[in-house]
Amino acid sequence: MKRKPWTIVVALLGVAIAVPVLWSVGPKEPSYGGRSLSAWLDEWGQAYNDRTNPATIAIRAIGSNALPILLSRLSKEEPPEERKLWRVVDKVLPKDLDPMNREISRAVTAAEAINLLGVEAKPAFPTLTNLFSSGPHCLTAAIGLAGIGHEGVAVLLEALTNQDWVHRHSAATALGEARSDLDKVVPALLEVVKIQGRKKEDYLVRGAAGSALVQLHQEPDLVVPVFSEFLTNPDANMRNFGTSLLAGFGADAKAAVPLLLKERTDADLDVRASAERALKEIDPEAAGKIELK
Repeated sequence: MKRKPWTIVVALLGVAIAVPVLWSVGPKEPSYGGRSLSAWLDEWGQAYNDRTNPATIAIRAIGSNALPILLSRLSKEEPPEERKLWRVVDKVLPKDLDPMNREISRAVTAAEAINLLGVEAKPAFPTLTNLFSSGPHCLTAAIGLAGIGHEGVAVLLEALTNQDWVHRHSAATALGEARSDLDKVVPALLEVVKIQGRKKEDYLVRGAAGSALVQLHQEPDLVVPVFSEFLTNPDANMRNFGTSLLAGFGADAKAAVPLLLKERTDADLDVRASAERALKEIDPEAAGKIELK
């Protein structure tokens, strides 16, 4: 006798709900203000890790006592059988209920929380270093390393020249959240931005470094001239890349306004539109005068 499709869906949903509940049994979590660390992390994650959120105070107050839970979340690996189950469940569940997406989100939130703890999270350094070099947790481990001080940043700076582009990309991305050694981080990221290459991974790593520099928003006198060089590149994609990065620096990129004005007549439509947007971000007054003409 064939089972009806809906009975299979119900059965899979039951497993999807039951497994996390069964696995949640473990040591008692630290708490703050009568709420568990997990509750605070969930609130913080839903606020997109907003560091002005009340959960920030709670996570900082819990401090290094949070590390066992955070590292467990960050490093969780589902067995192959479970991954197969999630792939089946994924076909019948909405994306916001997708258990794999939920686990990825939890891992990123844990990484951001480690970064938030800063030097207080230094005991996690050996574990984070191993996770960074092991593969599947490369990016989340890098985010944690970026926040814990000189030792963590040094690992990421060294990884910017790694032969594996995934490690270079993860390191560049995470250095946008570096909390120390910025006098070394900014020049190193600039060197990555300037690297030539037309492979997909070259664009991805270069983009990650550029975005990290925008996120850090440091040393505009060094950064803006490098971003401006892209505006004279024969490749329209690179010119577009340059205008987008300059827009991210806002008023601190005013030195690039003359070049952006020239880009308004670029042969490429996307570059022209990007230049207009950048001008509005960098010098709204100048952009307004242009519109009036």
